[in-house]
Amino acid sequence: MKARRVSRRGFIQGAAAAAVLPALSGLRPFHRSLAHAAEPAPLRIGMVGGITGAMAGWAQAGVINFKYLVDEVNRTGGVKSMGGAKLEFFYADCESDPKKMATETEKMLELKKPHVILTAGGSALTKAALPVILRYKVALVSSEYSDELLRMNNPFYFAPMPVITVNAKTMADVFIRIGKQKNHPVTRVAVLCQDGSFGEMASDALGKYFPSQGVSVVANQIYPTGKVADFSDTISKFKALNADALVCSTTPYESALIVRAMKAVNFNPLGYAFSCSCIDTADYTNLGKDGDFGFGVPVFSIEDVGDRIKGALPFLKAFYSKVTSEAERKLCSENLVLQRTMNFGIALEAMEKAKSYDPVAIRDAIAKLDMKTGDRYIYWPDGVKFDEVGYNILSQPIVGQYQGLKLRIMAPQSLVGPGVQPIWPMPKWTERAASNSGGSRMAACECGANI
Repeated sequence: MKARRVSRRGFIQGAAAAAVLPALSGLRPFHRSLAHAAEPAPLRIGMVGGITGAMAGWAQAGVINFKYLVDEVNRTGGVKSMGGAKLEFFYADCESDPKKMATETEKMLELKKPHVILTAGGSALTKAALPVILRYKVALVSSEYSDELLRMNNPFYFAPMPVITVNAKTMADVFIRIGKQKNHPVTRVAVLCQDGSFGEMASDALGKYFPSQGVSVVANQIYPTGKVADFSDTISKFKALNADALVCSTTPYESALIVRAMKAVNFNPLGYAFSCSCIDTADYTNLGKDGDFGFGVPVFSIEDVGDRIKGALPFLKAFYSKVTSEAERKLCSENLVLQRTMNFGIALEAMEKAKSYDPVAIRDAIAKLDMKTGDRYIYWPDGVKFDEVGYNILSQPIVGQYQGLKLRIMAPQSLVGPGVQPIWPMPKWTERAASNSGGSRMAACECGANI
């Protein structure tokens, strides 16, 4: 593995990020949706995350998404139970640095006093923020996947999405099932994960689960987040070990580096996957045809789901009709939009039920929620109900594969589109040109913009 420290500039996310950052800066840090909120007093929502850096693919989409949702709620009458109180939205950039995450979160809580904080964008960042939110007693609703975050027993942390051990096991099961169905079984898998809370939990889960199912783990490597510019040495090692599958848990930026390294060394496993939503960010979709045939979890595809998740299709149509910037649409995949929208819906429903400006009362209302798919901004199966540690016991992992540059669902079976089958083995790199001819644009959000 060729490791070097990459500058902050080196992590800015390519052309899409360069195009959208002016739009984000137009909102300004600590953005206020309404310059002068009328009485009653506004309810404040904060977000701190890596708007620049390796995790920007998650956080930039969050800023756009939450801004849209806050404006929609304010346009349609505000928080009804609070006399139509408007929402205000503030955000801050920690540059994908956990140390800065803690200081920026504290600054946000001290200066702007949000009543709730939404997704941070990365388990390592969220872990750094947890002691701060506990000290200030403000709830954080966050689409992060590390089991470790829940084991910290922070009563102000809530995780609506499936944890990484569930996602990793689901991805492994899908690979094993597909391999058997296609008469190309997975026998020797390589695992590559970032360091820190999320990646190390994924590495451990995959390293134990595959052998329990009779699959050998020939390599299980953890790399230093943000410090590897070229994964060619690592991928060459996996190739020499005759790995027939690769499963990764990484940042958005590094998912693209890994795929480029696979192509560079002509590594042709039966399939490869990312047990994280990085596959549905602009970093990954900017790979174009080189990113085709990759698997990911959790993901979403309106192409297959259609109207089977109540409210998802009309919401996405409305969102993409308002988000007119091409750069912003490219950042906002259907998957990321619906995950962030669920976080927002949880916060809004809690504000309505709490009927209070007290952050602790809002936190208590979150803990008692029992929301169904299709309820207030909940467009993910199978709804929301938190257990005693803040985990959504109804959370559902969705596995997808890019085919012809469109994300198609592979599991659960209830969401698989008619006639959809996995492409397995994936075409060799030398065969890609023929396999990809006539494909549509990869970015799921671009497809969504035209639904």
